[in-house]
Amino acid sequence: MNTSVKLHPVEVSHRLEELGIDRDTLVDVVRQGHHVFISASPNDPPLAPGFTAWARMVRALREHLLPKGWTRSDENNYSVVISPNEELVIAVATGDENTGDANGSPTTKSSKGPSTVEAVVTNQQQLSLAFFPPIPAPARPIEAGKERMTWILLVHRGVGEVRCELSLPMSMGADGRIDAWRERILIGAIPTDPDTIDIFPQPNDLPDISIDIKRRA
Repeated sequence: MNTSVKLHPVEVSHRLEELGIDRDTLVDVVRQGHHVFISASPNDPPLAPGFTAWARMVRALREHLLPKGWTRSDENNYSVVISPNEELVIAVATGDENTGDANGSPTTKSSKGPSTVEAVVTNQQQLSLAFFPPIPAPARPIEAGKERMTWILLVHRGVGEVRCELSLPMSMGADGRIDAWRERILIGAIPTDPDTIDIFPQPNDLPDISIDIKRRA
């Protein structure tokens, strides 16, 4: 299946408007995350810059959208925003170097957990995409009436810029990374300090944390 790529500013703005969001909002969300990332100190724990940047982007996305009728959800520690009609969900993830490249084929930078698997399976079911390789069954059954389409705000930090896109995942590889997209809306490159270098390791599966709590015997 060919991926639909929205690249030109007019079609990007039009498609985002259909989804109930705008480019300026996404740019501000990504900038806030980048500013938190570069403010980290070598004295921070190694995973702190990536985690706090992701957390700030989730927070910023909510601060922009909740006043417009969107809602937040942290079910199973999968932090997302849900559109007013409850048909669209947006999560945030780090992408590889192909993020934002119209000629590339991006993947998530790290493998994802069961909540992302469930979201991608639901996307496939909604569009009846039988030609994609099967994905292992979700961690829990998909509840009736909650078959929403989950989009990913995919972000990649480079030297001198941050590239991002809002994309609809459709497949995951054996390594647990999202590797195919039904639609990609390229937000473009956001200029940053050209001397900024991504020197910190990225946390794995931050939006997909699962914690089992057991009572002591």
